[in-house]
Amino acid sequence: MKRIPVIAIVGRPNVGKSSLFNRLIGKQVAIIDNTPGVTRDRIVQEADIDEHTALLIDTGGIDTSKETFAKTITSQAKKAMEEADAIVFVVDGQEGITPIDEEAANILRKWKKPVIVAVNKIDEPFMDHLIYDAYKLGFEEVIPISTIHKIGIPTLKEKILKKLPKGLKEMAKTRFTEKEESNKVNSLISGEDIEKLKEIAETIEKEEEIEVKGTKEPPKIAIIGRPNMGKSTLLNALVGEERSIVSNIPGTTRDAIDSYIKINEKEYIFIDTAGIRRRGKIKDIEYYSYLRALDAIDRADIIVLMIDAEEGPTERDSKIAGLALQKYKPIIIAVNKIDKIENRKEREKLERNLEMVFDFIPYAPKVFISAKEEKNLKKLLKEIEDIYRQYTNKVKTSEFNRALKELMEIHQPPVYKNKTVKIYYGTQVKIKPPTFLLFSNYPEGIPKHFRKFLENRIRKWFGFSKIPVRIVFKKR
Repeated sequence: MKRIPVIAIVGRPNVGKSSLFNRLIGKQVAIIDNTPGVTRDRIVQEADIDEHTALLIDTGGIDTSKETFAKTITSQAKKAMEEADAIVFVVDGQEGITPIDEEAANILRKWKKPVIVAVNKIDEPFMDHLIYDAYKLGFEEVIPISTIHKIGIPTLKEKILKKLPKGLKEMAKTRFTEKEESNKVNSLISGEDIEKLKEIAETIEKEEEIEVKGTKEPPKIAIIGRPNMGKSTLLNALVGEERSIVSNIPGTTRDAIDSYIKINEKEYIFIDTAGIRRRGKIKDIEYYSYLRALDAIDRADIIVLMIDAEEGPTERDSKIAGLALQKYKPIIIAVNKIDKIENRKEREKLERNLEMVFDFIPYAPKVFISAKEEKNLKKLLKEIEDIYRQYTNKVKTSEFNRALKELMEIHQPPVYKNKTVKIYYGTQVKIKPPTFLLFSNYPEGIPKHFRKFLENRIRKWFGFSKIPVRIVFKKR
């Protein structure tokens, strides 16, 4: 598969892995805390490294202690090494090389992956001699860094790119270029450069069809919901291995974790997230988990919202769905533990409650599953495939304007300040979500109910039956 490269950051606890992860990302994504073992699972995030895009994996610390989760965390770190195309091995320069570092180095050598040793906490030039101890780990590339003072980070980025295979490096460059182009379109849509927008629309009209960017990657699916809905159990059932740490202790999954899986020759990226609680119940480190869940929604293509069949849907579930809808994300409502609903009347009551709670997204598919029993998972995957096809669909400009013209002949927008409101023409300027740019003489005069009416018609006409679409009006 053509994909962007994967870089794993590994090392024992408290050497600065998460701080380095955040430096390379350019924002605080990994949770940083002075409590050992805060990063329990793998955290995956796209990072732009010198105009190349890669996936960075931050891991739980490699440890040999027998504390709670320690062995599982070590297993997670090993999985990250297996997936990686290059590895950044972080050690503490001030503390020196420890037996655990040496054990980790032995594991890394077995994988025969490109390894860069990043000796962290070299905060001053006079401390450079502290890196020499790291050479005994047996790796050629040893670089002094300071995540606090940003020392050595540019050199590390350069070394990472040099370690990548040529094909993956080219893919990383291509992905960066595609993101830049998409960002430009988003900026134009939200801005006021009308002439540039007209130029885009006219170009698309002449070409009739544009090349769709960004569809080479597998769909990204975020599994979200309240705590203890079975999100990690679902992910593990789909992956076929214990990728997320599953426990009956609430809040086990603190971060958003990505998993690549291949089922029947089809590839997916699943994002497991910490349970989203009400703001009033978010304390201390859970606040950062809440932010990570919101970030997972932002970067996902499709949202799987987990509901407990026994508890039924709640107002909190509808608010979580609202968070996704604000981002124009397609939503699948996965009703888990359906195997525990045996009574027909209970099933009918559950279905009525679902319709009532999610009445603002009537088009969102509902799939009744049992993650533990692996029931109806094929149906869930089928819905994901169908929705992703709609989410990446491109409508020809000529076809769109024919339908728009016919509609305007029957249903004109209401009069605005004694003026006739006209919608002249439109075009699709973006996928993921499908975004339509329409030109009108009085865009401010198009009321909300007519915009909703138009949105429903577009969804019906062009096969967007299960997803939201975005409509942007500009003055002509």
